[in-house]
Amino acid sequence: MVETTARGDVAPTSTTAPDATTPTSPTRRWVNLVVRAVVILAIVVGMTWSVVDQWPQVRETWLGLAWSSVALSVLAALLGMVANTMAWRAAVADLEHRVSVGAALRICLVGQLGKYIPGSVWAYVLQIELSRRAGLPRPRAFLATLITVGLGVTTALGLGVIGLPSLREAVGSGSEYADSVRVALVIMAILLPIALLCAVPRVLTALVQLVLRLLRRPPLERRLTWSGVLRVIGWTALGYSLFGVHLWLLANAQATPGFEGLVRCVGAFAIAMTVGMFAFVSPSGLGVREAVLVAALAPFLLDDGGVGAALGIALASRLIFTIADVLAAGVAALSGVRQLRGTTPDVVATGVDKG
Repeated sequence: MVETTARGDVAPTSTTAPDATTPTSPTRRWVNLVVRAVVILAIVVGMTWSVVDQWPQVRETWLGLAWSSVALSVLAALLGMVANTMAWRAAVADLEHRVSVGAALRICLVGQLGKYIPGSVWAYVLQIELSRRAGLPRPRAFLATLITVGLGVTTALGLGVIGLPSLREAVGSGSEYADSVRVALVIMAILLPIALLCAVPRVLTALVQLVLRLLRRPPLERRLTWSGVLRVIGWTALGYSLFGVHLWLLANAQATPGFEGLVRCVGAFAIAMTVGMFAFVSPSGLGVREAVLVAALAPFLLDDGGVGAALGIALASRLIFTIADVLAAGVAALSGVRQLRGTTPDVVATGVDKG
């Protein structure tokens, strides 16, 4: 059963999200409050350390950037985050639930702050918890995140093909970041065929059903669809393209990379963000994400600082993403305080299975 909220969103009754309406004891409320405070503190500390750690290396480049380029770059990063949120929402829809746009933005944009806590899973954990508070069952939230990440890898590897010329040049140059780029290419070669196979709806559905059996949850009542998969891929491709524009705008403030530079920035950024999830140790001491971005940018900055300028832009990009994360999460949180407190769920099951 579902009911309509005053805003016109559709919200489940207590049979869909019982934990959103079940009274809690004072002790449990205090524990929840302490846990939230610890999580918020950990995120703040992680973000502060990230900025302080990068600032000495990025200071010269940052101060040399035109503020118009920085502002447009932040905007492109924000729009890319919104596109990724829509990809997650499309995955939820194909799993027989509908999440309002506002709720999806709050879940994903606030949840992604978990990546600043040491460890690679906290952003996903936070997103799943926020999904539960919005009325989406944890198994469905977990599966939506898993599908979005998996199809995101497929999309990134496909876009990454257009960034291969720069990466091949970097490997053959013997530069200081060549080893890191080589790691990225190896990861790409291993993942691409697997990702393409797993993106087929029949195969993806089988994997989802396996996860549901392991979680001892009811199976999906219908197979994942090509339209659902393509929507996720389309939104993700738009997100990566906007992230590439973000990087190109920073490079354009230093040189004139042109259209070729824009295309390579899109491909390189897609590869960089993907391999960064899998390459935990960099052989050359340079972060794999930054190494890939430097490889893409360096050819266009030979007369404007070369590798040093490219590294500065790559680090400035990471700093700008930190700023964009704060802005996006802040706006999303302020726009839905009631939903974050779990008082107004806006998720509805659209299939027979309620998860």
